[in-house]
Amino acid sequence: MKTSIIFLLLIHLCIILKSGNITVAQINEDDIDTYATPKEVKGFDENTLFSPYTKQQWRSYQQEKINQGRKTQLNFIITYPNKTAVKGAKVYIKQLTSDFHWGCGMTHRILNNLAYKKWFASKFTAADFHNELKWYYTEPNPGQENYTDADAMINFADEHGIIVRGHTVLWDDVKYQQKWVKKLSPQKLLQAANKRVDSVVKRYKGRLVGWDVMNENLHHNFFEKRLGKNASALFYNRVYNIDPNTTLYMNEFNTTENVNDKWAAPEKYLRRLKKIRAYPGNSGIKMGIGLECHYGAEPIDLHYIRNSLTLLSQVGLPIWLTELDVKIDPTLENKSQLQVMYLEEILRESFCHASVKAIVIWTGASIDGCDVMCMTNEKLENTPVGDLIDKLMEEWKTGNIEVVSDSNGVSQVSVFNGRYEVTAVNPVTNVSSSVTLKVDTVSIPDKNVHLQILG
Repeated sequence: MKTSIIFLLLIHLCIILKSGNITVAQINEDDIDTYATPKEVKGFDENTLFSPYTKQQWRSYQQEKINQGRKTQLNFIITYPNKTAVKGAKVYIKQLTSDFHWGCGMTHRILNNLAYKKWFASKFTAADFHNELKWYYTEPNPGQENYTDADAMINFADEHGIIVRGHTVLWDDVKYQQKWVKKLSPQKLLQAANKRVDSVVKRYKGRLVGWDVMNENLHHNFFEKRLGKNASALFYNRVYNIDPNTTLYMNEFNTTENVNDKWAAPEKYLRRLKKIRAYPGNSGIKMGIGLECHYGAEPIDLHYIRNSLTLLSQVGLPIWLTELDVKIDPTLENKSQLQVMYLEEILRESFCHASVKAIVIWTGASIDGCDVMCMTNEKLENTPVGDLIDKLMEEWKTGNIEVVSDSNGVSQVSVFNGRYEVTAVNPVTNVSSSVTLKVDTVSIPDKNVHLQILG
């Protein structure tokens, strides 16, 4: 038994070493038992999250990765028209947008609640609909399509600059098929599914940031059983040909949540993604990785989350955490504190992977029917989860800052990647000059931003 544990430890260690996280000297045989799987871990203890490292070591690594992947250090160089430096110029830096999106699940309940609309629009730049774009919702009976709720929700999102994921075109789980769909022959099923694809994708072509084409097709195979092993790849091809400029996602659960789920391990996720792209006509698809991230009541394995995201990041595709929540055993006295603690560690670990382009919280307000995790109560007052999200939203943005140029006319600032408005003000005359710029790893190669102001 001990030999097998040591073997698993060595594999685990190799993956972490590759990410630059630890050195061999930090591991010894006494630490082997701390690598138990979630089912073997007893109780809820913060040490379980970090051992054999300290919380400070995890935070230090995370901050280093954030600085490398999500921030850019810029030199603002302020000069007069004759190229001489402006000493003491005030430089105002205003963040307009972020390259990272905070999102939230949304339902049709938002449509008739003005306060909820204001709350949602004030916080989030991305949304994932719970049910309103799913086939069983838009066509419960054959030939009777109804997109009223989805239309209104997408219009609301457009009005407030909120990007929307198309969740989902089809779903591979048999229990979420309409009764009439289950009764169809393979030939009729293919016709009905193609009609569904054409209907929803053509209706919202170019308006959505991405499509979940075949939801959860690692765990389920409704369409493959009836239409053949390439059914999912075929539908990705159909969506691609209708809406070729939109990112198409696989969307799956337990790829980061549960080390014991044999169906959705990161390696199997990437294998299925490769198979979809290898299908004739699919090589040009813009693909993305969708991870539902429904964490259960068992202790969280941060090591597995880190290793999974590191492996998935290596293919260079955008990663979205699409339905993030944390379920806690309701019988525990400190369940609220544990939920917030685990959620924070999951969010911090996820954010330090630059390939993670968005995190969608599931769900926002209790009026939206959340049964696992709510950010607010029915009065839109924050829960402890809401307080945590607000704290991290503030921490992970540059916001508005003011700096002063030195004797060489230079101000050095590290900012989160995104779009900015920068204004330099003459310290004597108050004459100003402004520029709007995009900050990321490639837009400003030399990291120097030049602004001229009049004397």
